[in-house]
Amino acid sequence: MPVTRSSAARANVLGSAATVVISIAQAFLLMPLCLAVLGKHVYGAWLAAAELLTWIQLLDFGIPNLMTQRIGAAVGSGDRAASGRWFSTGLLILVGIAALLLLAGLVASPLITAWAQVPAAEASRFTACFRVAVVASGLLLLFNAFVSLARGLQRTTLINAASVGGAVTNLVVSLQLLLLGWGLWALAAGLAARAFVSIAGGLLMYWRVARDGHLAGCRPDRAVSAEILSLAPPMAGASVGYLLANYSEIMLVTTLFGPGSAAVYALTRRAVDGIKSLLDTIAWGVYGGFAHLVESADRSRSRVVLADVLSLRFGAACLAGAIYLAVNEGFVVRLYGTENFGGLWLTAAFAAQMVVAGQSFLVNYLYRAAGQVRRGSHLLTGEALGRALAMLASLRVGGLIAAPWAATVTSGAAMLAARAGLRQILPAGPEPSRAVQLRRGVAAVAVLVTGLLIGALAPAFSWSRMAITAALIGAAGGAILVLAQPVESRRRILLSWTRP
Repeated sequence: MPVTRSSAARANVLGSAATVVISIAQAFLLMPLCLAVLGKHVYGAWLAAAELLTWIQLLDFGIPNLMTQRIGAAVGSGDRAASGRWFSTGLLILVGIAALLLLAGLVASPLITAWAQVPAAEASRFTACFRVAVVASGLLLLFNAFVSLARGLQRTTLINAASVGGAVTNLVVSLQLLLLGWGLWALAAGLAARAFVSIAGGLLMYWRVARDGHLAGCRPDRAVSAEILSLAPPMAGASVGYLLANYSEIMLVTTLFGPGSAAVYALTRRAVDGIKSLLDTIAWGVYGGFAHLVESADRSRSRVVLADVLSLRFGAACLAGAIYLAVNEGFVVRLYGTENFGGLWLTAAFAAQMVVAGQSFLVNYLYRAAGQVRRGSHLLTGEALGRALAMLASLRVGGLIAAPWAATVTSGAAMLAARAGLRQILPAGPEPSRAVQLRRGVAAVAVLVTGLLIGALAPAFSWSRMAITAALIGAAGGAILVLAQPVESRRRILLSWTRP
């Protein structure tokens, strides 16, 4: 079967988007129920602990990203044997990492319970639930290896179905067991069910691609292992840095202000978390294809594709941010209560962070997809450390509202550095003019500012008004963003989503 970058990217984006939509549904169904059943204090503690579980799920030391890049490059050059060697070697190393993380998580569980300030009556149950969730998170870490294989081969339909199926299972199991009175066990069981479905789908995908001959010579290889280990320090720094930058805020808030404030922070940010995850599907969707493109015969198109991808993500982020700014107060008040809304300016800070930090991640991700794994990893590590330190200092000085603004400034500087490096290494070729890129940027920012004005002057509180406001901003803002695109860019983007 021939590799088709556009169809693979489309499958990646649609699959990841479906998973994120399911997670957004949790905000409407699962989170209000958790607040009612568990209480603000216990649920705030679980939200803080959940960030640690995310560390286990994603602390893969950048190996899956490297696997995707190398497998994608191997496919682009027609070397199937290299694909097999990279997958088997990377998976073996990830098994070792998962085992160490599992051991650390299981041993540290009582300490996590104490740190999260869980009431004594719930402490033993919290610790047991966290341990089950640690095991499930370790399995989800291994699932990343199968995701990298699918994206590198550009055969992503089945792995995306496994991701979506796992997310649906998690939501359904958690809701059902909460209604049956399982309490915290419902959340742990839901995560375990998601891990089982995901791994089952990953194994099925592996069997299919191996059967079709895409993994010739699929066995661990010393040379591949040596290359991974040589890149391990910068990749590990980048992996830790990414988690530190994106999954540490609630932990910091819990440490400094307690689980009650963490709940307010997390619930005010909940909608934008879903938006960010949805927008990150653009990065997940194009990484393997971009790695393939820069090694292929039509590599001269790299600059045009880069400009289109960055413009698409920035415009979509500003449009989604405008909707978030306009309706978030009503969203939080309706679902979680007035006492859990952190205010319009905290909302604005989250929107700015989502736009800039997400754009920085995409640029750095594509920089590494283009082969600059070491340099991109160093940049990501520096950005993450800077963000973490800036957030910690700003929380102490300025309270909850200061942390996302500090993160935005730090990520903006890192984005400019990564983009300059990426432009230097891409092959020569046509690209949009500065005037075109400026028009795209100004249109996107104007849409975002409009959302802020609506949120400040005419906030919507009823579900009907929120829906109408979101629809109007989406339609008008979307039209502005489309009109800001050159005709040829509109045609390229349309073709990438309609051709097979």
